[in-house]
Amino acid sequence: MSIVKMKHLRAVGMREGRGKLLRRLRSLGCVEIDTPGALPPEWDFLTPPEGDELAHHLGEADELSAALELLKPYATEKGGLLTPRPQVAEETLFDEESYRSALAAARAVNEAKSALNAQQAKRSKLTTQLHGLEPWLELPVALDLAGTAATDVMFVSASLRLTRAAVLERLDAATELYDLTWAGEDKEFRYFLVIVHKSAVQAVQAALIDLGCARLNLRNWSGTAAENHRALQGELAQLDKEAEGLQKTIEDNARRVFDLKVALDKADQEVGLERSKARLLDTEHAFFLDGWFPAERETEVKAALEEFGLAYDIADPTEEEYPKVPIQLKSNRLTDPFTMVTAMYSMPAYDGVDPNPFMAPFFILFFGFMMNDIGYGLLMVLGTALVLAMAKPKGGTGRMMSMFFMCGISSIFWGSLTGSFFGDFIPQLFKLIDPSLLGRLKPPVGGGDPTWFWPPLFNPVNNTIQVMIGSMALGAIQIVTGMAISAVEKFRKGDPWDAVFDEISWWIILGSAAWAILGGGTPALVLLAVGGGMLLIGGTRKAKGFGKVSSAVGIVYNGISGFFSDVLSYLRLMALMMAGAIIAQVFNTLGSVFGLVPFIIIALIGNVLNLVLNLLGCYVHTLRLQCLEFFGRFYKDGGKAFDPLAVHTNYVDVIKGGN
Repeated sequence: MSIVKMKHLRAVGMREGRGKLLRRLRSLGCVEIDTPGALPPEWDFLTPPEGDELAHHLGEADELSAALELLKPYATEKGGLLTPRPQVAEETLFDEESYRSALAAARAVNEAKSALNAQQAKRSKLTTQLHGLEPWLELPVALDLAGTAATDVMFVSASLRLTRAAVLERLDAATELYDLTWAGEDKEFRYFLVIVHKSAVQAVQAALIDLGCARLNLRNWSGTAAENHRALQGELAQLDKEAEGLQKTIEDNARRVFDLKVALDKADQEVGLERSKARLLDTEHAFFLDGWFPAERETEVKAALEEFGLAYDIADPTEEEYPKVPIQLKSNRLTDPFTMVTAMYSMPAYDGVDPNPFMAPFFILFFGFMMNDIGYGLLMVLGTALVLAMAKPKGGTGRMMSMFFMCGISSIFWGSLTGSFFGDFIPQLFKLIDPSLLGRLKPPVGGGDPTWFWPPLFNPVNNTIQVMIGSMALGAIQIVTGMAISAVEKFRKGDPWDAVFDEISWWIILGSAAWAILGGGTPALVLLAVGGGMLLIGGTRKAKGFGKVSSAVGIVYNGISGFFSDVLSYLRLMALMMAGAIIAQVFNTLGSVFGLVPFIIIALIGNVLNLVLNLLGCYVHTLRLQCLEFFGRFYKDGGKAFDPLAVHTNYVDVIKGGN
């Protein structure tokens, strides 16, 4: 409804009570701690607090978050769109013993997962070693077999394409002083052992190289391949046993998912508190706090400050401080959902105006105008009402649901005027069931096919000119409303002549032009000339010399063409209204070709797709009209949203239980 009046707070207190004070302010949830601006040189002894605690709490939050992510596949509690967040008392959220217990569980889960990851790496290594030993399992000699003074030992691999006969033939050609023992094979190679007299080592090596064989080094093993294979299998079995225990640790802690969520919410509160504390300034024994709070909460804030013995100064912000003042909008149930829209654009300046009370009716009206379907509106109203009633969403999600609920009501209203229920679903259905049923439907007031149970005011497809005129009329009303807000603000700030020349002159021009069109004659033309003169005087009053001429030309060209181009922008209302109606008719007509049951299936699928498309299109284009055409008339942006030190949770709703 308006921008909340803020108070500037400066306070000094003893460091020993700083933590308790911050927690008290967090419970109040109405004080934003700010980074102090320029301070006098004699205050240079103040320094920012150390950030060790912030890093500590961030680390704990990361541990809890990682554990929750790991426990997702094992969690038995399943949330959903319609599941409300559980509620906990404030004392439960900040209970240190429960927090430490949950943190210990999170660390156990994370450590178990880290151990499982390390095991997996070790398992991969052992499995690779097992595969490497398999071709040698039948070899009855130790893999670390060494040669003697007269012999050398070679472990060799050869391609499977190389036959055993070829190997023997080539070695026989090289020397008779060798002995060959075949081992096993795998998918690519065959393996064998060669014991050769040292006098023939070079000849055998040359023969093996010619054959494309490779000499292997198996000295890392001790004992036979079979012995090592059994040992590795034992290690894998031990890993499996350990993995079962680690997996059980993780699964046992899955029942504590809720505790971990509460703990993570608490950790986030501590992170927020430490970030606020980082904006303070310290001495060895004291601290300095600079911040903002709503004027309506002054009594509570003073009580908290006096409770902890702080010396403080509370003052209204000066005009020079306006850019730094955080913005909080005072809203009601109608305007609060549109705070989300305003924040997406930019919060208003402290000395500006809250646009939500003016924007909300137009947003709802325009959205429904473009959607204009009773069936779509009913789905929106029922769907959002179900979510709001059962899930009770907070924050942006709750605002979004409330906004679409109101837009759904608007869609039902406009659909009642156009006779649209999932497009022309009812007439098509009646034709397939019994064409005589069409007699129960009423045609639009201007004539046409019957579409609804009472005479619709118009049909957007058949009454294009009416829809176009209506769209531009709605746009002109919103633009004039924006100009009126701007004029009031200029009068309020002591700039009446700006209001007269920039806004009132336009009203005179538009009113006299309409009067002239309706036959006002000479008086209307004189009034039109007066308005044009006021517009020229206002637009050139601050220019000098030849600049007055160029300003006058700019006013005539840009002012008039700009105004009417803004009005023409509202033709998108007509475009979306007609597009949605035509797409619905296309799906309904397509389904009716195949009979009753296919009609119902095709029409329902098509209308659901059309609804989803229209939800996006109507939202985006309505948002565009507010931000560009409406806000541009009066809105002064540049504010930053009020972000007090408060309890902000992601998983639970906190029930206040005191300080």
